[in-house]
Amino acid sequence: MTNIFAILAFILGAATGSFLSVIIYRLKHDVKGIISSHSVCPSCKKKIRWRHLIPIVSWIFLRGKCAYCNKKISIHYFIIELATGLLFLSAFLHFNFLTKAVSLVNPTLTIYGIDWFIFSLFVYALIIISFLVAIFFYDLLYKEIPDHLSVPAILIAIIGGLIFGAPAPISMAIGGAGIFMFFLLQFAISRGTWIGGGDLRLGLFTGIFLGWELGLLAVIISYIIGAVFSVFLLARGKANRKTAIAFGPFMVMGILISFFYGEEILNWYLHGILI
Repeated sequence: MTNIFAILAFILGAATGSFLSVIIYRLKHDVKGIISSHSVCPSCKKKIRWRHLIPIVSWIFLRGKCAYCNKKISIHYFIIELATGLLFLSAFLHFNFLTKAVSLVNPTLTIYGIDWFIFSLFVYALIIISFLVAIFFYDLLYKEIPDHLSVPAILIAIIGGLIFGAPAPISMAIGGAGIFMFFLLQFAISRGTWIGGGDLRLGLFTGIFLGWELGLLAVIISYIIGAVFSVFLLARGKANRKTAIAFGPFMVMGILISFFYGEEILNWYLHGILI
């Protein structure tokens, strides 16, 4: 039963990733009817049929090209669907809401149920992950984080934190304000060249969603990943010191790593210090 739900979580994630790719494109190009209008090929403008919209499978089957004009379809559509599917799967494994018990009538029969509190945490995680995936790819593609994504994510994080009681309200306040001020200081010193306004709101979200401890860990992880990636680009000659690199994707990776593994990382670090 767990395997079945794991597969369903991945499929749901891939489908959500397909939807997010549409949202990202239409937000950037200010397309009316973001949700209700039909998907069309950006090149030939022909309506895309349902069989060409199957997440992951269609891109592979079409070899990354439009079925009508044969123009290339960016691989980022495939990556969004695959990444969201894997993240939804990870969320299910992290918040496995299935319960099981042996039947009193037939001891050989296992009865499955749902822990509704854990299920609600799972749904909350999926919503947050969806926003983070959208922010990651929007910033990666266009080097900006729109308020349409960051502001709702902040509000949902506040509501989620208050409903589930984690992180504690004081931790949310300290984390959100602390990381926001840290980013604001960088923004002021660099006059917006190190980080942008969207990063400020993402920093606020990070502290609210994770609390100050895991939020700080997320920031540290994001800077480490960003530094490694930048050194790699410099070494390969793909960038120079003046090349603008979006910081949002690194922050999103730091947030997700802290969300799934933050407690283990902190325990490992503190255990190492005590030893």
